[in-house]
Amino acid sequence: MAIDTEGLRPRLQAALGDTLEVGEVLGVGGFAAVFRARDPFLERDVAVKVLDPSLALSEELEAQFLDEARIVAGVEHPHIVPLYDAAAKGGLLYLVMRLLPGQSLADRLSAEGRLAPPDAARLAHEVGMALAAAHDRGVVHRDIKPDNILLDASGHATVTDFGISRVTGRPSAERAGTTSGTPSHMSPEQALGEEVDGRSDVYSLGVVLFEMLTGKLPFEGRSLTELMAKVISAPPPAVSELAPETPTALVALVRRMLSKEREQRPSAAEVVQLLSQARAPEALLTPRQAAWKKRRRRFAMLGIGVGSAALVLYGVWRVAAFVWRIAMVDPGQEPTIFTDSVYMPAALIAAAREEGSLQPDEPVLLVFIPGGRTEADATIFTDSFVVRRSPKGARRILLRGADLGVNRAKRPDEAKLRGYLIVSRGKQQADTLYNDLGGLDFGRLLLSLATNREKLRGEKP
Repeated sequence: MAIDTEGLRPRLQAALGDTLEVGEVLGVGGFAAVFRARDPFLERDVAVKVLDPSLALSEELEAQFLDEARIVAGVEHPHIVPLYDAAAKGGLLYLVMRLLPGQSLADRLSAEGRLAPPDAARLAHEVGMALAAAHDRGVVHRDIKPDNILLDASGHATVTDFGISRVTGRPSAERAGTTSGTPSHMSPEQALGEEVDGRSDVYSLGVVLFEMLTGKLPFEGRSLTELMAKVISAPPPAVSELAPETPTALVALVRRMLSKEREQRPSAAEVVQLLSQARAPEALLTPRQAAWKKRRRRFAMLGIGVGSAALVLYGVWRVAAFVWRIAMVDPGQEPTIFTDSVYMPAALIAAAREEGSLQPDEPVLLVFIPGGRTEADATIFTDSFVVRRSPKGARRILLRGADLGVNRAKRPDEAKLRGYLIVSRGKQQADTLYNDLGGLDFGRLLLSLATNREKLRGEKP
């Protein structure tokens, strides 16, 4: 029998007195009606949920209702509708709650049919967090369904109707064997009239998640008896049968949440953790996308392996070629490098000092003469300068801050590793010391510079 909201309105206004002004009806369910009400003092709208006055309300039920409402009010969570007040007046039991703008999840499912897996996982995650907080305080909702999941203006979920739930461990005010809740979303133990705990809410959330992913309920029947029989004994269909592109992690989680035996279901806290993992980008891939990504990863690993092997072979070949070239070098073509002052060519150093490219007391740390060339084509390294002598003249270049490098041969068809030994003082300036330097010359010189880097004040070559 439908609730007479027009007859209920004046009774509710009388019970509320001057504290709230009752407005329009926001919704009517099987056991309660929700009215908009205006708080004239705080100048805000609230929702007032009043139980059907035709229910047999005993003093014991009133006391239990208020006691449970008091406990629920202590469960503060961003995804639970805040409870402002609860009272038993004028033969009515009612709750005063925050009024949330937006729609219910039932309204959204009615309009869209089903939701994308990332959105469904997010909403289930938010509801799961609300349930975990409530269960931690001993509160079981007993009627999780899309109608009791409100969506705010940003689309986030907030659970309502905690105020009429039972508290775990409290004596039931109902007769043994009776049920409360919505048949399509209730757990098997609820359908059997057994005592329930938080895992019953997990089952109901599993039904909601199934509905969001597939657009259908796991169980339907031509009669209430047929529906209840399926809830109690029939295995639920797999989400993947109705929505093949659902991510595997969500399919497996729904299957666990809809287990007939409550011991096989995860707790609400575990559901929160599993949904957090299932919302990761990798976990939200469809089976087809996951398979393709796995194949691409295999191809990539194969490519990396082949490429690495090719690079190793190429490196071995280059090293072998370099060693071969060194072994075949004519002794007369090897570079000459002096790092000991005792053995340095005195005539070369004297000539450099005489022409002014070396200062009278400037220490000489290293002398380099490329293979096949004479002392007239040498480079002298001091503690601060590089002196390049050639038949065309001599140049002094500041060593500090300079970079010694090599450019590979410009033409790929050149057989030898040839290039330029360059001293540069920034990107805008470069001074080419040699424009035709063999790889053996360059390698020996760099090794000598590295060995004597403590003496040289410039940067490492």
